[in-house]
Amino acid sequence: MFKRHDGGTGILIHRDNHRRSLDVHGINGNMGRSKYRTSATEDLAPSPGMDHLPELGKALLLVAAYYLTAALSLKFFAAGPASPLWAPAAIALCACLAWGLRMVPAAWLGAALIMWSAGPPFWVGALTALGVTLETVVAVFLIRRMIGMPVNFSDTRNIFRLVGIAAVSSVLSATIGVSVLALTGHLDSAGMGQSWLTWWLGDTTGIIIVAPLILTWSGRFGSMLNRQQFARALLNVLILALMTHLVFGNVFGPLPLAFLPITFVMWAAFRFSLPAVTWINGLICAIAIWHTLHGTGPFAMPDLNMSLLILGVYSSVLGTVGLSLASLVSRARITQEKLRQERDFLEQRVQERTAALVRDIEERKRIERELAARERQLADAQSLAQVGSWNLDIEANTISWSDELYRIFGVTRENFDVTRENCKALIHEDDIAPLQQVVLASRATGEPFDIEHRVILPSGETRMLAARGYVTADESGRVVRMFGTTRDITDAKRAELALREAEERYRLVVELCPDAILVQQDDNYTFGNPAATALLGAGTVNLILGRPVLGFVHPDFHEIVRQRHASLVRGDSVPRSEEKFLRLDDTPVDVEVHSSSFMYRGKFAALLIARDITERKKSAEQLAWLAHYDSLTALPNRILFHQRLAHAMRIAERPGRSLEVLFLDLDHFKQINDTLGHATGDWVLQETAERLQGSLRESDTVARLGGDEFVVLVENVDEPHRGGFIAEKILAAMKRPFINSEHTLNITTSIGISSFPTDGIDADALLKKADTAMYRAKQSGRNAYRYYSEEMNLHTSERLRLEEALRDAIRHDQLSLHYQPKVDMLSRRITGMEALLRWNHPALGSVPPQRFIPLAEETGLIHAIGKWAIRAACIQNRLWQDANATRLKVAVNLSPLQMSDDNLIADIREILDDTALDPAWLELEITESTVMANPDKAIVLLKSLRDIGISVAIDDFGIGYSSLAYLKRFPIQAVKIDRSFVQGVPQDHGDAAITKAIIGLAHSLECTVIAEGAETQQQVDFLHEHECDTVQGYFFSAPVNADRFGELLRMEMRMPVH
Repeated sequence: MFKRHDGGTGILIHRDNHRRSLDVHGINGNMGRSKYRTSATEDLAPSPGMDHLPELGKALLLVAAYYLTAALSLKFFAAGPASPLWAPAAIALCACLAWGLRMVPAAWLGAALIMWSAGPPFWVGALTALGVTLETVVAVFLIRRMIGMPVNFSDTRNIFRLVGIAAVSSVLSATIGVSVLALTGHLDSAGMGQSWLTWWLGDTTGIIIVAPLILTWSGRFGSMLNRQQFARALLNVLILALMTHLVFGNVFGPLPLAFLPITFVMWAAFRFSLPAVTWINGLICAIAIWHTLHGTGPFAMPDLNMSLLILGVYSSVLGTVGLSLASLVSRARITQEKLRQERDFLEQRVQERTAALVRDIEERKRIERELAARERQLADAQSLAQVGSWNLDIEANTISWSDELYRIFGVTRENFDVTRENCKALIHEDDIAPLQQVVLASRATGEPFDIEHRVILPSGETRMLAARGYVTADESGRVVRMFGTTRDITDAKRAELALREAEERYRLVVELCPDAILVQQDDNYTFGNPAATALLGAGTVNLILGRPVLGFVHPDFHEIVRQRHASLVRGDSVPRSEEKFLRLDDTPVDVEVHSSSFMYRGKFAALLIARDITERKKSAEQLAWLAHYDSLTALPNRILFHQRLAHAMRIAERPGRSLEVLFLDLDHFKQINDTLGHATGDWVLQETAERLQGSLRESDTVARLGGDEFVVLVENVDEPHRGGFIAEKILAAMKRPFINSEHTLNITTSIGISSFPTDGIDADALLKKADTAMYRAKQSGRNAYRYYSEEMNLHTSERLRLEEALRDAIRHDQLSLHYQPKVDMLSRRITGMEALLRWNHPALGSVPPQRFIPLAEETGLIHAIGKWAIRAACIQNRLWQDANATRLKVAVNLSPLQMSDDNLIADIREILDDTALDPAWLELEITESTVMANPDKAIVLLKSLRDIGISVAIDDFGIGYSSLAYLKRFPIQAVKIDRSFVQGVPQDHGDAAITKAIIGLAHSLECTVIAEGAETQQQVDFLHEHECDTVQGYFFSAPVNADRFGELLRMEMRMPVH
């Protein structure tokens, strides 16, 4: 890098990686000293690309360059001992300018070698080279002195100075060189003038033409041209070379066209600036010299000296003009660049000032926005915190409020004038005096004040406020201002009160909680409620606190407790667990523990809620026992029996194994329950269980399936009919009377037996077939046992077919009602009728009631049938009432199962509503045994029927076990004498006595007496004689269908009495 600084305009040329910038300093004006950077348009310093070479390398390079260029000049442009274009002079000069005068010896050596190679001895060449050396030193000195480094060719004066320096310094080289050659005899005296002139012109022209080329050369020049520019430049160079060759080659004849190529110099100056001009000058001069030396061109004359003189002048003029023109163009460009930079600078300054002004404005706006935002934030903060601020100027007697304070007091700026009187009016009257006292005390002492007081808002609402105030005094200590804040603490006070109440509630919940609540910290208990104290058997909670947790845990559960605590420490959710605690007296207690982690007194803690489940576990064990055992007899129940039977069948599948199942049912057990009560029935069942267990082997199983049904599993049957042998033992055991303090009962049982695998290979089949065999034993007279056989299944199949047929009968309306009239003995007119159920099957024909009604009761179909019968009877009775004025009461029988139906009353009400029949014309007949099965429940049911308006008659009276104590409590309206007594009168004195007794008893209870089954005149006369109220039977009419009974009503005839 070369630098030059002067008092005026300084040009600094930078070269770095083929990038340049031009810094111009010293532009003075109104804005002071400025600095610009602009792109360079000329390369004005020699390339520093070889500065990195060592000194010897640089010297050798100079020697080689000098020698080679000199050899080329002598070869192509030689004119005697010299050349009219001596480029080595420029090379030596530029090397010394760039690398210093220490390169002079290299220039000397190069000059000596080229002269020696031309023929003279080396010492002659050495002497001749002294002129070259002196020329170079003088030129370097003058350039540095007059022009400076780096050379600034943008200054035209420097170009002319370079021309002068070249001319002056070349005199030394030409004079010394020609003189040495002449003195040494290598040049005759006649040729000295021509040789000196050629020498001088060659060095001068070489410096003028070549030195600017070297000094302005840069490899970046070619890279500055794009492809199109480079092609255009190359085309112009070729045209220039061709035209110059034509001009100096006399192609156009002796025309004065020597300065025609100068147009290309001008073009290069304007288009490519200084580097291109130097190249074009060099090219033109080279072609001109070559042609002149060869005797062609406008400068070729007979006198070679004259030719060389004109050629030198031409070259000098061409180089000077080209460089000057390029300098002027460069200067103009630099000036334009300066102006552009000045404009850009001014614009930049304007933009900077404008930007600064904008920034100032924006900053002011930002500050204003920040102030507004802070005011809003303050207002928002006060609003969120419900804190308002106030300021009292004592001297000016003015008070100012913040927006939040207006909101706290429930007023607005527009409708409230902040004065002391108005503020005082808002304060609760009981709090004015205390507030004034603390304010006056604060003004007197200068200390801040805090006080809570109430205010009454304009809306009438009372709010609690917390006021804090400060005082400001002047230099004399006089209070001049008070300021402070006021906060609405109404909600906080309410929350505080709610918190205290909640804490009190939670304290009571914890203290009164029946579950033990414990807090564990650091493996010790730190809290326990009264329930925990009681659970752990401690008199006071202090006996628990501080003691290790594991001390209250059964050793079997220590690891579970440790794992639970570790999980809580990790933050994991812990499910409830069942553990065993130890009381202080080491009594174990079963507990269910719920646990969770929380912070207690600033430390991690585990909350434990323990519930005593000792009784629950006992209950669970009891339930588990009840799930498999009968609670009354302690025998295995149905579930456990099925499990044992399944296990026994798996064993019996092995060869040589079998088992038998015995199904037992007590005979007439229902009568015991109904007559002697359930307590006696339970005692019978318990005694039966003991007798059964006493009759079996330990390997056999006896179970109670329910009611009075028992079943026995006989395993490991090793002989045929082993079950029969056990059945006989059971029958024998049951023959002994059942005796307790109140009763002596003779009870028998019926037993059915099935065998595995003969009668079935699954439990249900075995039980079903044993049950079938048991029913066959009952049919055979009871107190017996029967083995199952296939013929028994036929009876069962018939029963199943009949059951299915009965279901179809209900679905397809095969059932019907027949009606048998009831005749009043005094008027001999029909006063009522009994509805009797009939079934006419398409295939079976008429099925007797005694055959299908028990089946309906067993299968539960009686509910649907009974409901249908009541509805059908009510509908028919309503139709008869609509047909004539006669009003008759229709009687319908209720089965025992219907009596146990909780929906019976609701169903009857619905039927009466649907049929629009007055309840007074409906009578329900209930058997004596039915009401006595559960007298208390029967009383409730009968009263409900009476409340509806329905009358009730006791059917089959006299054959059961009625208690007169109950009978008088029953709300019944009629008693019906059973046909078994009526058919015996008057011949059978016993039947007659019972019939008369029943009539007398019923009348004493104010009940109507109905006799059924009267078939003869004698029976009717007997009943009439003994004041029986109503009689029904075949004597008057058999049960008939509805149509036939309607005809009887229409006849309105009196029944004959014979």
